[in-house]
Amino acid sequence: MKKTVKTIVKLLGSALCALLFAVNAVPGMDMVLELPDDIYVDEAGGAERLCGIPAPFSITDRDGVAVANDLSERLSSAKNGEVKRFSVELFGITVKNVDVHVRDDIYVMPCGSSVGISLWCNGVLVVGLGNVDDGLRRRCPAHEAGIRTGDAIIAVNGERVNGVSELSAMVKGAGDSMRLRVRRNGSEFNCTVYPCVKDGEVLLGAWVRESTAGIGTLTFYTMSSMRFAALGHAVTDPDAGTMIEAKRGELSEASIVGVTHGEQGFPGEVRGTFSAVSKRLGAIDRNTRYGVFGEMYAPLTSALYPEGVALAYPDEVETGKATLLTSLEDGVTTEYECEIIKLFEQSTSDGKGMVVKVTDKRLLEHTGGIVQGMSGSPILQNGKLVGAVTHVFINDPTKGYGIYAYWMYEQMR
Repeated sequence: MKKTVKTIVKLLGSALCALLFAVNAVPGMDMVLELPDDIYVDEAGGAERLCGIPAPFSITDRDGVAVANDLSERLSSAKNGEVKRFSVELFGITVKNVDVHVRDDIYVMPCGSSVGISLWCNGVLVVGLGNVDDGLRRRCPAHEAGIRTGDAIIAVNGERVNGVSELSAMVKGAGDSMRLRVRRNGSEFNCTVYPCVKDGEVLLGAWVRESTAGIGTLTFYTMSSMRFAALGHAVTDPDAGTMIEAKRGELSEASIVGVTHGEQGFPGEVRGTFSAVSKRLGAIDRNTRYGVFGEMYAPLTSALYPEGVALAYPDEVETGKATLLTSLEDGVTTEYECEIIKLFEQSTSDGKGMVVKVTDKRLLEHTGGIVQGMSGSPILQNGKLVGAVTHVFINDPTKGYGIYAYWMYEQMR
């Protein structure tokens, strides 16, 4: 009996191997297996790989209806942004599922100019905690109530907090206890704080901040809507280390005062400044992990690309030669040679999508490669905007990460 079972198992295994070999030997199987999970199509085409799958394979829609004869017609009538799923089948068995994304050409104005970024918090941000003296002992009332560094205090006793001075006034008039509304990592909760009171002074044991500012690079804006994208990563508080939830913000023209050369283990920096009298460029309404976004007050024309450029979709980006735009002196944006040496396949929004290496001798001599303040510098390839510089490699300043520009575009709409 055992011998019979073993024989049957061997025969089934052999049959399965033969079947797999036969399936893989079917003409066109290599084309099917090489199909990406996501295909993007526009007026210029893009679905040729799917339409070119030969018999005996068939293509069906979500309902299992064969669409080989009218695939192109279906895609041409689809709306921009629509995603259609198709299956490639062999003798009724699904071999590959493909999501086809219908898209229009998008034109943007690449910038690369150095800008000042000012953000005002939603509430006030807790940037530190410490013990205070109530005359009897030292303690931290805020910590006792469950408040942590990086939290935002948004209300006191049901009244909205709009700044540090306002919070101070509320705390002084609150008495022996107060109810705080706190936001942490996108969620809100209430807590009761029993402050220290000494010599008429009411203390929470929390250091707070209502705004932050820094230098970065404006990546692009759309001429049709005047919406802009900058940085390619979130603005975080330097003390709390958390992303600032912005109530509002402003983009300003920055003056470059110098450049610190980057070395291995020591990131360089573009040093810039801006003030209350600097030219205002736009209003910021969002701070996300993909950058800061808002609306331009007036158009900015690129001397390098005065007509703008097309925005590349992630599948159009390839390893190889590219350029980046950045400003290292006032009012001048320069295009430098670089190379995209690695791509991370991403079908949905994500941060680090590519690795970029600076190859231009001028930029290497001036900065050592990628330095702080260049975050948001546009990356172009084959005449299209493909990404933006986001982070430098600490141990090799000639290299850095970049984000796909399309992910930034998706966030700004």
